[in-house]
Amino acid sequence: MKSKTFAEMRGNRDTFEGHEQWRNAIRDARDGHFAGMSKLADAAKSSGRGLLADEQRAYDKHEVELRGLGKLYEDSAIDYGSIINAGMGGPRFDDGGGGEYRAGEPLRRGQSFEGFVRARGLAAGDDQVDDDRGRLSLRKSLKGIVTGDWRDAEPERRAMSEGVLASGGFMVPTILSAQLVDLARNQTRVIQAGAKVVPMANKTVNVAKWVTDPAAAWHTENAAITPSDATIGTVQLDAKALAGITVVSRELLEDADNVEEELRQAFAAQFSLKVDAAALYGTGTAPEPRGVKNTTGITTVALGGVNGSTPANYDFLADAIGTLADNNETANAAILSPRSARTLGKLKDTTGQPLMRPSYLDGLPMFVTNQIGTTFTVGTSTDTSDVFVADWSQLFVGVRTELQIGVLTERYADNGQIGFVSWWRGDVVVARAKAFHVTTGVRP
Repeated sequence: MKSKTFAEMRGNRDTFEGHEQWRNAIRDARDGHFAGMSKLADAAKSSGRGLLADEQRAYDKHEVELRGLGKLYEDSAIDYGSIINAGMGGPRFDDGGGGEYRAGEPLRRGQSFEGFVRARGLAAGDDQVDDDRGRLSLRKSLKGIVTGDWRDAEPERRAMSEGVLASGGFMVPTILSAQLVDLARNQTRVIQAGAKVVPMANKTVNVAKWVTDPAAAWHTENAAITPSDATIGTVQLDAKALAGITVVSRELLEDADNVEEELRQAFAAQFSLKVDAAALYGTGTAPEPRGVKNTTGITTVALGGVNGSTPANYDFLADAIGTLADNNETANAAILSPRSARTLGKLKDTTGQPLMRPSYLDGLPMFVTNQIGTTFTVGTSTDTSDVFVADWSQLFVGVRTELQIGVLTERYADNGQIGFVSWWRGDVVVARAKAFHVTTGVRP
């Protein structure tokens, strides 16, 4: 029998005779989805393979329902009947388009950071919009901060008036911060590869993860069912500060109407580059997050041995995908340096023709970033790079909703410029170390 979904259990409480019966039904539905995941994982394991594409989709659906039902079961320890009957539906939020935003869960495909802050009611002054684009203007906000001239910027003035900080800085209106985060997401390679963005309405956020995989066993009639060793734990995201400075001329800020997108791009680029660097190489030493390469438990292999080597074919990528499959993980993307991408692009066969990628690599997109260096030391070689192959959905990028901007009016005054120092807050955490493979020692 098909297990009930989170939405069904949340919305049909009145069909049960009493609160305890409802709780028992939630528990049964939760156990049903857990059993479904166990069945899929056991079938794949017994066949000596990872999950197939349709199995992975089914597994992911079960996992989403399991998390939702587990949270609903915890919440149901208190009678939430009055909340649900009032139509609030427990811990869910809607962006007006039917998409659910749940606190403490990563954004799903098609969801935006702006949608999250609107759904949570975190965007003050949603009715305060720019005339031509339906949103507050970053240029008008920053111009008003610097010059005190709020003409034609009354919505920005009202929104900004609530964000003046005691330190002399300003809190950019939340809706503007959210739009900048969404722009940065589109430029961040680890997020393009599939890393999950977790909005952080609080300084710390716990996200559910599997500590050990679920498993099932064949059952003898009337015998006791052996409990699975699978457990669900949490990944804790703890917001850390990320700062950057953007310098623009006073004339440009005051006069140029088309500077809006340039400002947005500048702030977003700072965020995206630093998130990529931290996600890949963060040391974990405060205040820096711990990145993939410095996470215990990932697979690291030096190409060609202790001193590294120049790729002669695509075998090392096939080996990385296969190693992850051996761990019941499915690679969904590779991230590499521009130099390594160029090296692979110039591979040739014995007749001098471009070397075709093997079909085994079909479905493995490659993302290029300069945040991967080319001067790492491996053995006696000092010109090596890294190639990351992973299931990037097992990397969580937490982002706080606030963006603070301080104005540096004196530091750049002799050049007729204004500096804006911005503070983002967020974190990066690897959820499952065995879902990541790093090939080191990649020479040109």
